[in-house]
Amino acid sequence: MSILSNVVWAFHRKSYNSIEDFNKEITEYQTLILKERASWEADQVVINAPEIEVCYEAWIKGKEDVSANETILGDEEEVFDEDHSDYGMFQVEFCATLQAGNGIHFTALDLLYQLENQVSNKDLGDHVFFEGLTLHNGEQKSERPLYYMNLGS
Repeated sequence: MSILSNVVWAFHRKSYNSIEDFNKEITEYQTLILKERASWEADQVVINAPEIEVCYEAWIKGKEDVSANETILGDEEEVFDEDHSDYGMFQVEFCATLQAGNGIHFTALDLLYQLENQVSNKDLGDHVFFEGLTLHNGEQKSERPLYYMNLGS
């Protein structure tokens, strides 16, 4: 099951302080890219859960770039081994725990706003284009639904 796969967005490495400002930018981006096919519904409920986990891959400089709500997948010592660095950057797989802004469910705006802010301090390489979330159907370690963030170039 894919979530928000009809929404176009490019992550900007920009942290937004206002969800209203973010909504304005994403609305404009939808119209710019999709023209008359744009169908951004900010208030649409897209995930009916108060808390989820989202996994994705990014490049970071070190442990200081790991947010408090993130866990690193894999052995941390191996991930940050200098032999695995590329120009001082490490490719890391993360899972971030996100909480719905209203404590009940995620709207399209709430989810995308949190994802933008989640990756704002990370380098996504060439994969900056949001292509939706895919629900993980396999075994999970947590009761929270687990999604993978699909990113393209």
